[in-house]
Amino acid sequence: MQLDEHVVMPNHFHGIIHVVGAPLVGALERAGTTPAPTLGDAVGAFKSLTTDEYIMGVHKLGWPKFRRHFWQRNYHDHVIRHPDELEKIREYVRQNPLRWTCDRYNPENTVLVVDETGCLLPWNET
Repeated sequence: MQLDEHVVMPNHFHGIIHVVGAPLVGALERAGTTPAPTLGDAVGAFKSLTTDEYIMGVHKLGWPKFRRHFWQRNYHDHVIRHPDELEKIREYVRQNPLRWTCDRYNPENTVLVVDETGCLLPWNET
């Protein structure tokens, strides 16, 4: 597996992984060989290693603690089949940091609503 375009965001990670030399989907396991790691194996290892490193940073460097889980349970995958689709997704990954200011999960992002007069006001959940 090879990591292509990727970006680390404040609350998530985007990455394109090339599965190099993979058998066709549905290919049978050959007798006497160890199957290659799956995408799920690679993502699981990535999550485990980065969680361990973050916990070390919490203890040794005073990083903020996290509640319950550092990563969400699953991940989103998508098979990219065409070069033009690959380039489109690479561009999405590259542009993702520019969209952070508008992200609904950005704690510094103030959600605005339009009032009855057409003015933008900060949204208050209460």
